[in-house]
Amino acid sequence: MVDAAWLRVGATAGVAGLLVQVVMGQMHPAHADPNDSRAAFIEYASYAHWTLVHIGQWVGTLLLGLALIMLALSLVRQPGLPGALAFVGAVTSVLLVAVFTVQMAVDGVALRSAIDTWTSAPVGAGKTSAFQVAEGVRGVEKGLSGFFHLTNGLTLVSLGLSIALGHRYARWLGWTAVVAGLGFLAGGAVTAQTGFSATAGTVLTPALLLLLVFVVGVCVSMWRHAATRLTPS
Repeated sequence: MVDAAWLRVGATAGVAGLLVQVVMGQMHPAHADPNDSRAAFIEYASYAHWTLVHIGQWVGTLLLGLALIMLALSLVRQPGLPGALAFVGAVTSVLLVAVFTVQMAVDGVALRSAIDTWTSAPVGAGKTSAFQVAEGVRGVEKGLSGFFHLTNGLTLVSLGLSIALGHRYARWLGWTAVVAGLGFLAGGAVTAQTGFSATAGTVLTPALLLLLVFVVGVCVSMWRHAATRLTPS
């Protein structure tokens, strides 16, 4: 059984992570088509806070991952399948943070360096080669993004089923996570095949909205469970 303090840490981390991600999302340049590398690179090159925004996105995901791990630990002692699913969710929560860490290193640091090299290169064969290098780094980022969504989806499905089939939290929260997770699995597959396409965005947007509902709901539930445990009988 997870201590009440752990539940409050998880609840606080989840809400804080959401807020950080919303702020960083607003700061991230997004006027150019992300699948049009040349247009996107020109936009990114003129943005001074590119690396800092990606560090912020990493912090937000780290906090959300911590919330999911605390949630999983509060579910893992359930008997049978719900407890086993919670354990899977705990493992994949760690994995999704690891994948996103690599993605942010590629996107926030390596890609920016490659773009700067391209924009500063003189016109000619060298500039063409520099663009191809940046395009290759962008391809790695797209692959990591696809697998991040896949890992996120697996985590949400595992934890969602643990909640829906168990008895710790409201079952509707569990089914919300399951549907969101299926959306992320589909979105991850589409992203891996088409990059940052309009189709991928269409698939992922509903999943992101459901994730928001799930995280807020489960953070409130964890806080309430912590308060119940601290209340003298």
